[in-house]
Parts: sequence; C-alpha cells; structure tokens
Amino acid sequence: MAYIPDNPDLYEHLTGIQYLNFVADIYGVSAGERDVRIKKYADAFEMTPRLNDLIGSCSHGMKQKIALISALIHSPKLLLLDEPFVGLDPKAAHTLKGFMAELCANGSAFFFSTHVLEVAEKLCNKIAIIKDGKLITAGEMDKVKGDTSLETLFLELTDNA
Repeated sequence: MAYIPDNPDLYEHLTGIQYLNFVADIYGVSAGERDVRIKKYADAFEMTPRLNDLIGSCSHGMKQKIALISALIHSPKLLLLDEPFVGLDPKAAHTLKGFMAELCANGSAFFFSTHVLEVAEKLCNKIAIIKDGKLITAGEMDKVKGDTSLETLFLELTDNA
C-alpha cells in the first residue's frame, strides 16, 4: 500500500535520491530493482537531474513528483492519493495517468480524491460522491452518472443534499 496526502511532508534535509532510497529500504526493494524503478519514474517525471537536490529546495510540484516516485517504487497493490494532480505540470499529470493505467492493468488499484471531476470521469471505473462527510452516491461510473456528465450529476446531487 502507498499513501500520498495532498501536501506531502517529506524529509527536507535529505536529497531526493536519499529519500527514495530510504523508502525503498523500508519496503525491501532490492538495490538492483530500485535503481531500475527510480530511473524509470524519475526519467518519466523529468526529475533525474534534480534528485541530488535537497528536498527543502524543491518546488511543490517537484516534491509531489518525489512523493509519487516514492509511492510507486515498491509496486503497491493499493495506492491512496489525495489530490494527486495538484502542483503537477500538464506533462507530469499525463505521465501519472499513464502509470495509473499501467498499474491497474497489472492488478493494482487506486483510490484518490479530487475536485477535478473531468479527471475522475476519465480515469475511474467506480465513483463515490461525498458532501459534508456523508456519502451521497457510489457505484460504477457508467451506472452512477448515466447519460449526464459527472460534473452535472455532482452539482445536481450536492445542491439537493
């Protein structure tokens, strides 16, 4: 399992590579496998040249990318992500969507919260709408939204809830 909050708190006194190696150690990822995975994800998120920088000197988007790499490094079966696209540039957001699809195709699942309903509509096969901490509706995307957009459904349900 992996979890990333909407504002990941990372060890700012470590470099990106030190942090990723620390996380890989925690999950028992072998040295050879971690090198392959760090290269794959860091190259894809265009972070490889910045991994030797102190995390404290990184922008929010760069910290978000390091947090995502740390979540992906051990190939979890379940990923819990709170607003995972916040702070990411469009290319990194597209890259993350690709990794999400790849992991799902290999048997992993993502549970993520978002206020960007278009993203949820495109990526998710199941959906839950919550207002004031109460579940309003949940189920398979196509059955829940029917012929309307998720945004229209959300507005209708939350105006009446």
